[in-house]
Amino acid sequence: MINRPVNMSGLSGLLITTSPYTLPPRTLEIGVMSLWENSLVPDYTATAIPVTISLGTGHNGEIALKGSYVKIQKDISTDIRGTGDIELAYKWNFRPQREYSNVPGIAILAAGIVPTGDKQDGTTSIDHWGARLGVSFGSELIWEDYILGLFADAQVAVQDPSDKDQRDRYTIANAGLIFPISKYRNLQLILEYNLVAGKDATEVSIEGVNHSAVTYGLRLVNERFNLTLGTQFIHKTVDGYNDSSRLVGIMSVKL
Repeated sequence: MINRPVNMSGLSGLLITTSPYTLPPRTLEIGVMSLWENSLVPDYTATAIPVTISLGTGHNGEIALKGSYVKIQKDISTDIRGTGDIELAYKWNFRPQREYSNVPGIAILAAGIVPTGDKQDGTTSIDHWGARLGVSFGSELIWEDYILGLFADAQVAVQDPSDKDQRDRYTIANAGLIFPISKYRNLQLILEYNLVAGKDATEVSIEGVNHSAVTYGLRLVNERFNLTLGTQFIHKTVDGYNDSSRLVGIMSVKL
């Protein structure tokens, strides 16, 4: 691939799915994202503007810092604005994919989360602290002049484990593919499946509730610049919630 830019978490990947690949050592990537969701039942509009700073640490490692600005409009008279969670994520690709091999690479994922907003307002997902731990795997398959990237990740998330009234634990799983559709491989098509299951939370928030989703997008890249735009169709599995859709955008540059 010409470029393997960051995803919505700040780690290298697709739109939502995290790949096992990492940034080259001492490579800094700055990302600005946008997320917009419109729901009819319950009636709300949620917008988030995350900013990420990602760094290749060497030894197949990658670290990312993410912060965001959040706006939620629950009705005409309720307009909530504030900062979201701050996340520090790390990826270690302990078994990289070898060149011209179809054996997938595997990486360990870990993240710590602290709130800077208000959980009751929905701008943040936790009261005290949270964490995620998981694994990512995948490979890029090459056949003659064609290339196809297949990736997946699975994570366990915990929130406020020291608070019996607020604690939560749930599963996140994503899988996706990417393949170039232009002669010079700079225009790429992305298709993903996303799942969040086992979450107790039912409040309106930017993080959402239990759901499955199909995400597709287009990515335009060169060696340093990335622009990825996508749409996510969300099937929510919580009473009182109808299905909804999201628009997702990522722009990032390697320094």
